[in-house]
Amino acid sequence: MVKVTGTLPQLTISGYQVSLEPLHENDIMQLRAWRNSEFVRHKMLSSDTITELQQRNWFSKIQNDPQQCHWVVRYKGAAIGTTNIKVPSDSSATSVSVAKALEPGLYIGEPTYQGNIIAFAPTLALYDYCFDYLNINTLQATVKADNRSALNYNEKLGYETVSRSDDGCWVTLCITKARYEEATTMIKRFLSR
Repeated sequence: MVKVTGTLPQLTISGYQVSLEPLHENDIMQLRAWRNSEFVRHKMLSSDTITELQQRNWFSKIQNDPQQCHWVVRYKGAAIGTTNIKVPSDSSATSVSVAKALEPGLYIGEPTYQGNIIAFAPTLALYDYCFDYLNINTLQATVKADNRSALNYNEKLGYETVSRSDDGCWVTLCITKARYEEATTMIKRFLSR
């Protein structure tokens, strides 16, 4: 079970040994460094290198956008990555708080935790929040078809493939609360110790 303090967009979510804390301006250069790292950049939908100006413009844009929320992931007090949710582009929902489907995002920037069981913790905390507090119906993700690690990660969470892009480069995945709860019982038990 997660603990939630505050209200959107200044909401902190804690659970599974991590906390998801609202993104602040003093965090954005660390996020940029992680995002531009080889490990992260080549797994993103856009693998372009992000400039400082682009990062600052992005941060300004998301500050007043009710269709997305961003957090810094902290483990034992140290920032290790970032996670977010946003309203899918094909939705008519005007904000995260009224959407029935959301698109989550995550990357672990600190190499020590990439591919580690802790990498599941922010996802579990965020998904519990989305399903239990926001009462959404589904989460959907778009992943590069050649990103086996992301596809395996999402399969362990209970995602199912619902479509592929015409060129075969992208896979769209969806998950319901029931599938998520069934698939994550053991991971949750392990991270709740």
